[in-house]
Amino acid sequence: MNDEAGRTERLFFALWPDAAVCGALDRVGRKLRNACGGRQMRRNNIHLTLVFLGNVETARMDALRAVGDSVVAPPFVMTLNQLGWWRHNRVAWAAPDATPEQLLALVNQLQDGLRVAGFAFDDRPTYAPHVTLLRNARCEEVEWPAFESLEWAADEFVLVRSVTRDEGATYEAIGRWSLR
Repeated sequence: MNDEAGRTERLFFALWPDAAVCGALDRVGRKLRNACGGRQMRRNNIHLTLVFLGNVETARMDALRAVGDSVVAPPFVMTLNQLGWWRHNRVAWAAPDATPEQLLALVNQLQDGLRVAGFAFDDRPTYAPHVTLLRNARCEEVEWPAFESLEWAADEFVLVRSVTRDEGATYEAIGRWSLR
């Protein structure tokens, strides 16, 4: 009997920041936490989700990697230049005020490939790129910290597994693809 039969893993495709961008976002997260409270994302979990898949059977990993292999998209630079907060889920975030066309094309290629391969995923009508900095934040009527724009040079995307541990979720890159 196959050990993988019926097993699932919580997965998503994402952009992963380099050390400099990650450090800058971590510092902004600390400032936001001081203003809004909440739980700051751990530095090693900071990312920008491209497509959230949720629970995927481990037996389908080869098909999922084939979707990643099929993507042909150029590298691009994204400017994170705004902070915000969603009241409905109490998430504080950093985001670009304008979504780069290359980012939208990357997300569309992934979604198209996932559809063709028969994967279910979070398919919202409008893609809202953002980096979650805080969860359970209460940012109403606070003074927002100063935020200098960050340039994020995206030259790869990753497939990420979410593993729940005592200290919370940990995100592990289990596949990498270059943007070319």
